[in-house]
Amino acid sequence: MTIARSILLLISICITNFQIIAGKPAVGGSWSLVDLDGNLVTNKSFEGKWTLLYFGFARCPDICPSEMVKVGKVMDTLKKEHPELHKNIQPIFVSIDPARDSLKALRDYAKDFHPSYVFLTGAPTMVQAMAKKYRVYMSKADETDDGDYLVDHSIVIYFHDETGDIADCFTQSMRPSDVVEKVVERMNFVAPY
Repeated sequence: MTIARSILLLISICITNFQIIAGKPAVGGSWSLVDLDGNLVTNKSFEGKWTLLYFGFARCPDICPSEMVKVGKVMDTLKKEHPELHKNIQPIFVSIDPARDSLKALRDYAKDFHPSYVFLTGAPTMVQAMAKKYRVYMSKADETDDGDYLVDHSIVIYFHDETGDIADCFTQSMRPSDVVEKVVERMNFVAPY
C-alpha cells in the first residue's frame, strides 16, 4: 500500500468514526432596537426565522443601496426557485447612523427596497452595542461645509439560522446567485451527527 493510500484510508476512518465538532464564531448576540413603528425589537423577535442582516445608513450613495438590492434579488430568486425556504427568511437593515436615520427617514428610504425588509434603528448606544457584537467597523467621515457626511463601514451580510446563530457571511464581491447558492446550502444542511 502506498503512503498516499494509507493517508486516504486514515482520513476516511477518522471522518467515519468521529463527530465533526465546530465552534461558534464570536459574532452576534443579544440586542434590542426599534422598528419603523417605534416598537422594541430584539434578536428574539426573529426566532424561528433565518435572517439576512445588513448594517448601513440611509444617505449612503452607492454601496448600501447595491447590497440591499442584491438581498432583494436573493429574496425574489428564492421565492421563485425555493418558495419553502423563502418563507422562512427575513431580511433586516440596521442603521448605523441613528443621528440622521430617524424613523421617518428610514420609512422614506424603505420605499426604494424589497418590501420584505425590516428596518431597525435605535439610540446611538443601542446601535453601537449591536455593531460591536457583530464586529462592524464604522467611522464617521469628515463633515462637508453644509454638515453632510458619509459613514465608512463594513460591507457584510450576516446570515443567521432559525436559532439566531451565524450560519454564514456574504461579502460585497458575491453575486446574488452566489448568495442564493449558499443560503440554499446552509438551510438544507443536515449535520452528520
